[in-house]
Amino acid sequence: MEKYNIGQEILKEVKAKYPSVTAFAKDLCKSSSATYEIFGKTSLDTDLLLKISQLLERDFFREFSEKCLNGEVAVEDKDMTENHINCLLQEDELHVFTYDKHEMVLEEYFLLPRKKPLVAFCGWKDRGEEACVKQTCVIGENIFGKGMVRSLRVNPNNLADLEAQIPILTSIPQKALVILYRGSGLQNGYDYVILLTEKLLTASGKHVVLICSNRNGVSITNGKAVYSSNVEPTFDTWKERIFACVLDNCENDFVYNRELYYAIKGCGYIDAIRNCLGFLHTDGMDEEKVKQLIAEAKEKLSTFKDTIIKEDEERERHLISSLVVRPEDMEKFERHMSKDAVSIWIDVFKDTGTIYNFQGSFESMILGDDLWYSDAPM
Repeated sequence: MEKYNIGQEILKEVKAKYPSVTAFAKDLCKSSSATYEIFGKTSLDTDLLLKISQLLERDFFREFSEKCLNGEVAVEDKDMTENHINCLLQEDELHVFTYDKHEMVLEEYFLLPRKKPLVAFCGWKDRGEEACVKQTCVIGENIFGKGMVRSLRVNPNNLADLEAQIPILTSIPQKALVILYRGSGLQNGYDYVILLTEKLLTASGKHVVLICSNRNGVSITNGKAVYSSNVEPTFDTWKERIFACVLDNCENDFVYNRELYYAIKGCGYIDAIRNCLGFLHTDGMDEEKVKQLIAEAKEKLSTFKDTIIKEDEERERHLISSLVVRPEDMEKFERHMSKDAVSIWIDVFKDTGTIYNFQGSFESMILGDDLWYSDAPM
């Protein structure tokens, strides 16, 4: 059983109820850095815990005492507490953040120990990469002070100039550098500019954020679906040496296009759920795996929806969708994908959560005059 870590539980609530750590820190009357230290704690002062419980409207006192009595509380990790908890930017993972989480992840990077550059891929057609640079600088200055963040703009033609400026950039008083790279990444990828940001961080000890544009999409070439993106190949090459994230736009284009491609190829979340329900196997339903996949999809797909479309005292019918296909994409891909690839319904008992029926199987399960099945969607 995983130990109860009160700091991380507080973080989960902050992420759910506040747009950023700075906003929560303001209500808590603490600095952002001091607030991040809370997330690394396994015990807290009672006055502080009371104020946090009131702000977040969650009784952490009761939770903590119950876990203590059961011996389920995590032991203090000194290294975690001193260096702040790495809440959002875990090592060697490609992170995709929705529009409402951008500020929080940039805050965290500036509050982490300076050991890797942050490479942020943006597809902000509604705001643009310039807006991302501005927001990043404001967040950094809120932490380091006015004028303590320097922004630079480079393109494939002046990368040599950036390399030559590393000694100068190392000596300036600013504590963080934000670099906007105006390049497509199609020829040599982003390798050279990422290498320079790594050199700059190593030489200067400053936080370095590299902002690159990402234009991911799906097309049909010679009758086959083709997915194009700069993010995944760059991450595969550099994952051990950078923090990498996608700052998705308000329409969740990155997540949408990637899951659309998987659905067309028959390997999306709905395909996996259907398989575990027994569509392709005679071994019966793997109910635990179905629940695990649904929980994972809710966490990783900002386009995921779980809607109750029918219920009575005992049962619920859930319509589960990995994404809602846009009209222009349905017209383009209608020969390659059906709606079954992106949505499915399942019936569950309310008291146990047990799955007892799902799309495609109800015809053989009609029980007499049970009206529950009479309007089941085909």
